[in-house]
Amino acid sequence: MSKDAERVRELLPSSSDPAAAECDGRVLSPRAERELVEMRQRAASSVEPTRVFTRRRILVGAGAAGVGAALIVGGQQLIPRREDAQTVAFTPPVLSLKPVEDQSASEYLLAFAARVEKLPQERAHGAYSYTKTWGWWLNTAGDVPGGTASVAVPTVTESWITKDGSGRQRSEYGEPIYPNPKQSEVAKEAGLIAGTGVEDRYYGLGKVPTTEGDEWGKIAPFSTNPRELVKQLNEVNWEGGLIANGVSDLLNYAARSGPVPPRLRAAALRVLAQTLGLDVATTMTWQGQHVLAVSQSEGYQGSTQRESVLFDPETGYPIGFESALFGHPRSLNITVPATLSVGETLRRGTVASTDERP
Repeated sequence: MSKDAERVRELLPSSSDPAAAECDGRVLSPRAERELVEMRQRAASSVEPTRVFTRRRILVGAGAAGVGAALIVGGQQLIPRREDAQTVAFTPPVLSLKPVEDQSASEYLLAFAARVEKLPQERAHGAYSYTKTWGWWLNTAGDVPGGTASVAVPTVTESWITKDGSGRQRSEYGEPIYPNPKQSEVAKEAGLIAGTGVEDRYYGLGKVPTTEGDEWGKIAPFSTNPRELVKQLNEVNWEGGLIANGVSDLLNYAARSGPVPPRLRAAALRVLAQTLGLDVATTMTWQGQHVLAVSQSEGYQGSTQRESVLFDPETGYPIGFESALFGHPRSLNITVPATLSVGETLRRGTVASTDERP
């Protein structure tokens, strides 16, 4: 197996995961094979890299120096142009979004909300909310010897969380990949390695780390009236100020307490339906799930950053995200269009203990 194929395979779930079942025994899934071909083509015509850091969910601007801590941005695949050349960062291709037809974004979301609201309440099978997710992150620091140092670590994470915020989190880290292999030791010394091997930890009351933040607990319980719910959303400063991300974080936080009531999922979708500037499209995720993508875009000096939240079209649950960059790449060491961050929920459910999986 070539080094390129090995690196792409690292970004896929293990063969024991149901999401990998569609590979039919091949080394790579059809999507991964297409991505590998595209990344090799990009590598053949790439330009010299520059040093920069960016921030997740915030529009990419000019590079800055003196960053004291690691900043998380999109997970990126790294492909060398020649064996003796400096490597250049590449990302998986951006999702291909197909806009919904015959309805405006608002009309489509309102109809979606009406369907979700009629769903039966799910039954909890235990006190722990279980999720399994994966994604790519590039940790970058700008205050190290020689300029900027970066490292990407593909990660699969399982979480078991109770209503009180206690539980277990298990993360499995892939092999670190460096845009500049000569700075691997500098990156390690700067504390940029997200983790190695398998990290399995148990947490006490309110200690399980999450991505959506604890601010939501201060305004819970959440209203099922869209007008009241949007007021609650406005009390929390979501990353980047994008309402689709806020809705996703709110619903993921609510899911800590078990299945989210259909009325709350429907109210969140109605909040999105009332928001101007949203695009709604259908697409297929990296692991072959058909999803609804709700996107917002921001422009800055020739660059456009598109933030998409992915929803299960059957249940209304958020099940992933993508941050994509178009136009001018600014100071980033990537070709455009490019993904800055990607993530997907592989499994979700409730269980009775931290040793179970749904």
